[in-house]
Amino acid sequence: MKQAGKALCVALTLATSHVYADGLADKLTLKGFFSVDATITDNAGANLPRPNERDAGLKKNDASFDGSVYGVHADLDITEALSAGIQVIGTGQTAQNFSPETEWAYLTYNFNSDLYLRAGLFKLPFLQGTELRYIGQSRLWARPVVPASGAGGFDSYTGAELYYNTWAGDFDIQWHASYGKPDHDKDSITDTRVMLGSLQLEHGNGDIRFSLLNANFDVSNEDGILLKPDASMLMGSIEGKYHINNWLINAGFVTGSADNHPDEEMRYLSIGYSTGSFTPYILHYQKNMDFETLNTGQPKGPPPVSGMIISPPPLKEEPREGLRKEKGYALGLRYEISPSLSLKFQWDYQKEKDDSFANSPTRKKESNIYTIVFEGVF
Repeated sequence: MKQAGKALCVALTLATSHVYADGLADKLTLKGFFSVDATITDNAGANLPRPNERDAGLKKNDASFDGSVYGVHADLDITEALSAGIQVIGTGQTAQNFSPETEWAYLTYNFNSDLYLRAGLFKLPFLQGTELRYIGQSRLWARPVVPASGAGGFDSYTGAELYYNTWAGDFDIQWHASYGKPDHDKDSITDTRVMLGSLQLEHGNGDIRFSLLNANFDVSNEDGILLKPDASMLMGSIEGKYHINNWLINAGFVTGSADNHPDEEMRYLSIGYSTGSFTPYILHYQKNMDFETLNTGQPKGPPPVSGMIISPPPLKEEPREGLRKEKGYALGLRYEISPSLSLKFQWDYQKEKDDSFANSPTRKKESNIYTIVFEGVF
């Protein structure tokens, strides 16, 4: 996927090179954003957005700055109808050394003010906060409720998406459709393709959004043996937010089932109350994953000779079958320093009960997580 991002960046550069001689300042829009995140937990096994290879590096009662982010977004008008966009970020959530990586790189064609088509590299917009995941100023909480691994492990994708805006009475309506090749966070998931459709209704101080995602993929084991070709996953979500007087309410629900892949369910509810520059809030979130035993793909071979004891080859990963439950409760405070800068304080209490390891007893853990975030846009 990184190579795809580089190729798209080159394509954008070639496609837009002629505008440099025609008033670049009038055609180019640059936006930046950042978050300085300091997090301390009393459990090194707390669930935080981190790259997998660094999980073991999280230390008890030791401040982690992996949640910090910097990024730049650029939009360039090529013609009245055609434009290009690119977003580059650096964060300890996805890279060990905060090295920059291309998150978006796309071309947009506006057919009219209500209909436009984009093609390139994107984040899969299954949930409302996906595209703004790294822009902390866009949300109330210290951390996004959107899973770091995306929808069922599918996060970024290369493809095309179509948006259509309309209205009915007092409702503003947006239809959206995506199709492309996603990148799964597990190497055993290959030959992927995804389709996504969503409908968003906005009225007054609130909106609600419905999404449906279908993905197809091949599943292999640790040795590259194909276990199931053209497996399928179907996920649906409903999310909404509503502002009434000084109250801010956000809620969402996600459910999904898949072949040779854990079934998932997630829900969250947040209530905040704005008093000038201060907004205290509470947040509850829960995620369940239901694992099924996968066929190992190990060839049976001839029957053993009588009297011989044949030991199966050791598994690189312990097989999983059963339910993993994670829930969290958070209290927080957002202080708006200015329209473009804010400071957040959040305490999370997390509980996890994992019955999914086939050869191990139930695993339980509880964690307290304390976070301070200074963030902004410019």
